[in-house]
Amino acid sequence: MGGDAHRAVLLGRARVGTPEAAAAWLRGEALRLAVRLDPGPRTRWAVAPGVVRPAYGPGPDAPTALREWAECSEQSRYVRMLLAQGHPYARRFQDPGGSWYELTAALMENAGEAMSKSPDDVARCEATGHVTQIVGELASEVTRTPGAPPRSRIRCALAPHPTYEHQGIVRELSGGGGHVWGTFGAAVPVWRVRVAPPCPHWAGALRRGLYADHPGGCVPARTSEPA
Repeated sequence: MGGDAHRAVLLGRARVGTPEAAAAWLRGEALRLAVRLDPGPRTRWAVAPGVVRPAYGPGPDAPTALREWAECSEQSRYVRMLLAQGHPYARRFQDPGGSWYELTAALMENAGEAMSKSPDDVARCEATGHVTQIVGELASEVTRTPGAPPRSRIRCALAPHPTYEHQGIVRELSGGGGHVWGTFGAAVPVWRVRVAPPCPHWAGALRRGLYADHPGGCVPARTSEPA
């Protein structure tokens, strides 16, 4: 969530299956917010004159704090420990002018429901995304199931969709364990990962895709394609 003294706004949410997945999702969201609040000098959407400007002076710095939190393995372990013990987690990051951004995680009941299979083949989104080193590490840490190493570049595995969020396979898991999926955007690297079943199991089964906030239907993988 984000907000100020007057109101709070939900900026993103997800339902995941394990404390490890929750910790990884929060790390990805922290990186996503940091990039939006404090884009790098080569960020494509921020190069137009007047879109962003430098800010100087003392005081809280939410983007820097979010990046430091996401890159701290101790914080991730702390989130996993709290959730495994049944406790919620919350961390607020202050910004100048009273603005704030907050990461939260808590246990939920009925986390998932059985879905029917539908292997129908459909058109596929053509977007591709880059997997950074830290996200590759997240993909390796999010589950104890063994599998292939993280990919450095992925292709969206969704049917054509109107939303800006793309989903692709960052890492394949062994023994039918599914995949580690990554979320990315136009000119924005993968910013979060989560574990979900392979595409052929769920293609077309949900109106909105693999999980509650999935932006589109999943397409069965073709054997001739790497992702």
